[in-house]
Amino acid sequence: MQVHLLLSLVIFLHVMGVTFWVGGIFVYMLALTPSLLVISPPERGKLMGAFLKRFALLTWGAIILVLTTGAILVGTGIGFANLFSFNSRYGITLLVKIILVIVMIINGAYLGLVLGPRLASFAPPRRVPEPAGSGEAGPPPGPPPELLRLQKRMATLGWVQIGLALAVLLANGLL
Repeated sequence: MQVHLLLSLVIFLHVMGVTFWVGGIFVYMLALTPSLLVISPPERGKLMGAFLKRFALLTWGAIILVLTTGAILVGTGIGFANLFSFNSRYGITLLVKIILVIVMIINGAYLGLVLGPRLASFAPPRRVPEPAGSGEAGPPPGPPPELLRLQKRMATLGWVQIGLALAVLLANGLL
């Protein structure tokens, strides 16, 4: 009875971690990113900087929870030795799921640890307001081409994350 209860708790924590991690990706791509278009670019940068700092901490916590509980579930299920035996549909599907999760982690790390800081480097510095009549007010310059390339790459890899997440969920459904 106690073992069953502990295993149920591990499964619950695993599902909660997956829900937060994958749900966060969907909220980011389907709700937050399109909503940014209604605010000015400097405010967009400020909001994204604040959001991504908090989101990264919570997401990495969820990933650690998923990996830890997933390892426990594999260890108590088919066992690590049987993971690479390729003797069962279950083992093969689980291995595919694990590979997809690893690719998700690598893609997410690249997004958050490489592209995120590069994108943040384009945030405009805080400006001190100039006194009235002290210069010519022209149209603000457009975004640099490198910023546009980074934004496009982040969006593309964000959609890749969604595709990977859906593939992991599908693999889980096949287990």
